[in-house]
Amino acid sequence: VNALTNLLHFYHHESCGQCTPCREGTGWLYKIVHRIEKGGGEMDDLDTLLDVCNGMAGRTICVLADAAVMPTRSYVSKFREEFEAHIKEKKCIFQEKKLAKA
Repeated sequence: VNALTNLLHFYHHESCGQCTPCREGTGWLYKIVHRIEKGGGEMDDLDTLLDVCNGMAGRTICVLADAAVMPTRSYVSKFREEFEAHIKEKKCIFQEKKLAKA
């Protein structure tokens, strides 16, 4: 969830703002994922993310919106359990586990 939050922050920041789907869509994607990461998400947010992606894909002058859509769809699809855990537990359960030092 944290990785997608950082990625979407980048896309939202880099949007030039010319195309409404990108200007508004990248902002919505970032805000929703950031809210999930901070413990304020709801289960409906996952479907909302995908709905916003559907409204953005292929509807802009450049490919920045598409570049934000593809990882969002992939993260929600491949790591749905992690998103659901963030929503249910209101925090990242993976930060509590001790990881091996590199």
